[in-house]
Amino acid sequence: MGDECFNLKIHLYGVQGSGSVFPSRRERLALQELMDIRLLEQVFADLSKRASPDGRIGCTLEEILGGKVSRQVLRSYRQRFEIEEARVYGGWTTCVHVETGDGCDLVFDCGSGFRNCAVDLQQKWAAAPRRDLFIFGSHSHFDHTEGFDQAAVCFDPRNHIHVYGNRQYLRALDQNLGIFTHQVDASLLGVQTPLRYELMPARFESCEIRDMERNPPPDDGEDRLAHSCHPLWEPIRIGATKITAFEVFHPAPCLAYRIEHGGKTLVFCTDHELRHGDQPDDPRQQASLQAEERLGQKVHGADALYRDGQFFRAEYDGYQGIGLSGGVPRLDWGHSCIEDVVDMAEMCAVKATYIGHHDPNRDWSERNWIDETLKRRSDHTGLRFELARAESVITL
Repeated sequence: MGDECFNLKIHLYGVQGSGSVFPSRRERLALQELMDIRLLEQVFADLSKRASPDGRIGCTLEEILGGKVSRQVLRSYRQRFEIEEARVYGGWTTCVHVETGDGCDLVFDCGSGFRNCAVDLQQKWAAAPRRDLFIFGSHSHFDHTEGFDQAAVCFDPRNHIHVYGNRQYLRALDQNLGIFTHQVDASLLGVQTPLRYELMPARFESCEIRDMERNPPPDDGEDRLAHSCHPLWEPIRIGATKITAFEVFHPAPCLAYRIEHGGKTLVFCTDHELRHGDQPDDPRQQASLQAEERLGQKVHGADALYRDGQFFRAEYDGYQGIGLSGGVPRLDWGHSCIEDVVDMAEMCAVKATYIGHHDPNRDWSERNWIDETLKRRSDHTGLRFELARAESVITL
């Protein structure tokens, strides 16, 4: 940690929703054009300082550059200019690493971003004698687990990986790999991955987060999938950090987490839907509203919120499509509307809200436009709203 002082350092490794994507050639060219224009603006501003009133420059190219033209001289000239970095959102699916002030490493979800996270963890730990990683899973869907079996931390026998999640999440990691049960159904061997537990020498330990009143554990205590159980709502303490799980509304059972350390609070909430059904007595509608109220209680006054906002309301209702896709109702897809995320964060006075789980059909230029709109909202309210960007780091 060096001399850096923080309570929570939050590294967003993956913020893409539904599936990993890579920017199209058109998007890459648009980004390159934006950066080229920003650079040229500064270069010509520099040249104009040397120009006479009639626009002529009375010096040599070498005098401008500070030497004969070469890669090194051009690089030095380029470094004179500070170019505002364009917003890049990344195409990796959900993974958020939280380093605590007392040196613990927590990871929330293992989407494709977990591969990059794992490389950084291995470099950070280096020759450390104790190498513990605490993973907290939201739910079982593939975009939240796909990075696990290729993550470098799984292949180092010095590593002790503690996995917390609901039963479906633990099963999603175990069924093809057998990392907890040391058993894989013969019909699944090699179907999704060539790997299995014998080839993954890290030590894996599972803890099921469970509603003990609604779903008590087996009386006999025999459970190969979950090595231990932790009651839902009861805080999990890792060092000086308190992590509280709570249920949100999604087609698969899904958990969100409130993380507290040193008086600072982060809430991680992906995938959750504030349902806009037209039948108030529908059990799904009632469950969604209850989950939204629960979430509101957990985020009230938080320093930072990472929350799923995959759609605009018009897209959710099916009046318009995303990208080149046609309009289709997205009721019960399990994701919230951006407008609802912002409204809740304002109502709950959340200091900074990072909206993630971006729809894979939404291109870079539209995401950038959304961010410009959110910036105006931020300027108006004094609260921070922006789309989450992979590879960004937030320090609390």
